[in-house]
Amino acid sequence: MRESKVAKIRVVPLLMILAVVFGILYGIEEQFYVFRLKHIEVVPRSSLLEKEASKLAGGSASRFWPLVFFEYKHLKNEVEKKYPIQISMKADGWGKVVLQWTQLQPYFAVRWRDRKWFITTTGLCWPESNPLWKDGGIDNPSYNELNIVWDNTMPPLVPDIDSTNLIEVRQSIFPVRTMVKFIEEMHQTPWVEKIRGIALSKLAGDIVADVSFASLGRDVNILLEFSESIWKRLSPAIETIVKSSDVNVLYLDATYKDKIVIKTR
Repeated sequence: MRESKVAKIRVVPLLMILAVVFGILYGIEEQFYVFRLKHIEVVPRSSLLEKEASKLAGGSASRFWPLVFFEYKHLKNEVEKKYPIQISMKADGWGKVVLQWTQLQPYFAVRWRDRKWFITTTGLCWPESNPLWKDGGIDNPSYNELNIVWDNTMPPLVPDIDSTNLIEVRQSIFPVRTMVKFIEEMHQTPWVEKIRGIALSKLAGDIVADVSFASLGRDVNILLEFSESIWKRLSPAIETIVKSSDVNVLYLDATYKDKIVIKTR
């Protein structure tokens, strides 16, 4: 009993000292604004992102600037969901903060639902209408400009998309690896001069590719299973057909089991 009273007696002066210290610090802050957030710089400059960064300048962080780093995590999640960028933040002197951002680099551009969607190597995607992209807030990146179409017979390119999140950065189901391998295999085919476009669709439950390319002075269109190994296996037969043809435009259907059908349109 006596020990608990002694402990309470010891705690009271400590609390009084802390109260005095905090009171002094508060008085200094009110007089000299020592702990105020002075400035948030966005690098590179962007009016859209400066508006987003201004959210950090409100509330508790405006009076005690180190708190801005606690609020930054929420802002990062929010901004990277809205725009195709990655952001980071660092202190740049007392009360000064720098918000740096870099744009995501698309690898493919895909046409789906009458919109152009940019897709990264990890499958992240966003529409051309994304505000930061549309308003010229980012540089024009280099990406594979091959005309790729995602047909309406395919599952939604972006799952669970609706009018409320149509311009956001989302995870797509686009088969990036398969597409890269397929294109590489075609590029390694000596008699294929130029790939003009690839349209992916579903046929009898399988994903098929409608490929348009230039070969030996002719325009060739072929429908086949979407697989680089299938292209490699059928390549010799396709070459024979192209070389023996006397027409300038060829339409081939290689979705049959043991044959390639030559069609006319």
